[in-house]
Amino acid sequence: MESADPSASACEAPAETVDDQLKLFVTVLTMRVLTKCRTLKVRRNEEWVAHTKHLVEQTLEELTVSEGFRPDLKDTKKVCKAVVSDLKERFGRKSRLESVMLLQHPKVDSAIIQSLQTHIKEHSTELANKTASTPLVWKEVLQLISFTAGILAAVALMIVIV
Repeated sequence: MESADPSASACEAPAETVDDQLKLFVTVLTMRVLTKCRTLKVRRNEEWVAHTKHLVEQTLEELTVSEGFRPDLKDTKKVCKAVVSDLKERFGRKSRLESVMLLQHPKVDSAIIQSLQTHIKEHSTELANKTASTPLVWKEVLQLISFTAGILAAVALMIVIV
C-alpha cells in the first residue's frame, strides 16, 4: 500500500511533537537520576525498565510545563543534578539515598516523582523567561541594523550627488 504523500519515504520518521520531546526528556532525566543514585547497576534489566517506565508515566501524568517549553536533552544533566541534590536533602547522604531508592517503596517513588516534576517545571519556567526576553533583543538588533542601513544609504546618496 502506498502512502498518501508520494514524496514521503517509508524510512522517514514522523516529526516529533512537543509531547514526544517532553516524554523523551523525562525518560532520559529519570534514567540519569537512577544511574546517578546507582540503582540501575544492581537490578535486573526487567526490574529497572519497569521501574523507570512507572516513574516516567507518573511524572508525566500531572506535569505542567511553561507554554513554549521545548525540552533539550543536553539540559538533563543540569536538571538531574538539582533532582539528586533535592533527594539527598530529603533522604540523607548519597549512600542512604541509594539504599532507599532500591526499596521501590511508594513513598520513595512519590518523592522522586515530585522532585522530577518540581525541577522540570522550574527548568521550563527558566527557559520560558529566557525565550520571552530573547525576541526583544533581536528586535533591537534588527532596528539597529535598519537604522545603520538607512544612514549608509543616505551617505551613499550624498556621495553620488556631490
